[in-house]
Amino acid sequence: MSNDMRLESVQKKEDREPLVRVRNLTKYFDDDASLLDRLFGEEPSTVRAVDGIDMDIYEGETLGLVGESGCGKSTAGETILHLQEPTDGTVAFAGTDLAARESFTEFRRQAQIVFQDPFSSLDPRMTVGQSIRQPLEIHDWKNPTERRERAAELMEQVGLSASELDRYPGEFSGGQRQRIGIARALALDPDFIVLDEPTSALDVSVQAQVLNLLAELQSEFDLTYLFISHDLGVIRHICDRIAVMYLGEIVEVAPAEELFSNPQHPYTEALLQSVPRVDLDEREREIEPLSGDVPSPRDPPSGCRFRTRCPKVIPPDNVDLSQEQFRAVMDVRDRIENRTVGLEQLREQLGDGEAAEASISDEAVAERLYDRLVEVELPSADRARLQRAMTALADEQWSDAADQLREQYETVCETDSPTGTRAACHLREE
Repeated sequence: MSNDMRLESVQKKEDREPLVRVRNLTKYFDDDASLLDRLFGEEPSTVRAVDGIDMDIYEGETLGLVGESGCGKSTAGETILHLQEPTDGTVAFAGTDLAARESFTEFRRQAQIVFQDPFSSLDPRMTVGQSIRQPLEIHDWKNPTERRERAAELMEQVGLSASELDRYPGEFSGGQRQRIGIARALALDPDFIVLDEPTSALDVSVQAQVLNLLAELQSEFDLTYLFISHDLGVIRHICDRIAVMYLGEIVEVAPAEELFSNPQHPYTEALLQSVPRVDLDEREREIEPLSGDVPSPRDPPSGCRFRTRCPKVIPPDNVDLSQEQFRAVMDVRDRIENRTVGLEQLREQLGDGEAAEASISDEAVAERLYDRLVEVELPSADRARLQRAMTALADEQWSDAADQLREQYETVCETDSPTGTRAACHLREE
């Protein structure tokens, strides 16, 4: 299908009610408090794996869900299917809220999943025929003879031989096992399938075969897919629309070709920069890797969650700094607020023995702190502000130092959560 035809198809689908409508879907995991935590009265921490996502999936389309490992993609897919119980939010399938259903039996017939690892998703003690027939038996589908015929038919449809039904998973390759997993997902003739990184454990040549098979099956059976992956090349090949996820939130949604040609969110831009290029003209292109580490989902940043790594964070109106300079100031602020500045080690390096350490002035410590923490040249006014904060820090006035910098350099990216239907970014809110 050409890019124009795909875009037109997406626009027509969006004029209808979605098959799957997700609103404010949330999934938290509470860590059990350890004995020490209970002794010291500390509360167990909460992992905010999926934190209020909205998503529409239209009949017959493939919606891609992408993001770095650990961003919550797989948990989102499992929670949509209610394999994980949602902490909050709603999932409606074919217009009916799943929470309002008395039984999930019918929904389980209509919605299935293909898991990431083809080696652990099949029971090694069951033949592949038994694995494929198991959903039919659970839902009391027809009689044993027809179930076996259905399993044989599915084996042929996924490119395997019906004569292999009585073999065990260990006798098949990874690509063949994934085909068996797809056959099992198709057994009850579902309308909707969550594909949780179905090709990530496979060789490249086998990936292409499985992707082509999924496309053929979608066309033949009018299936709707949620395709979860971190591989943007695969996502571009198979998906109609793409949702980009970061640290439990959806930050951008767009038709596939539009997202690749005109990304709106800085995180999406960074992801696309990391995609290998075949074109030799781009072999000398500069790639700017994201700075910093992914924050913990136990304590995500306030405001925009991407702000701690964003190359386009918005300075306050009264601050005239380049992005590199402002990012350097923000990094210093974060280290002070998180108390990860080694004051004691610095004093030890400046002095020799306890008496010498005690005689070192706060101004000398502050000057050395500035040289160590600030790696860019700043205007004189900003340099003076940071040096005053360093002086307070040298006196171990951590809160005072952090407050000084927050008062001058606090950004809208940390105070307000961005909104937007195309991209959740303060740069795009207008």
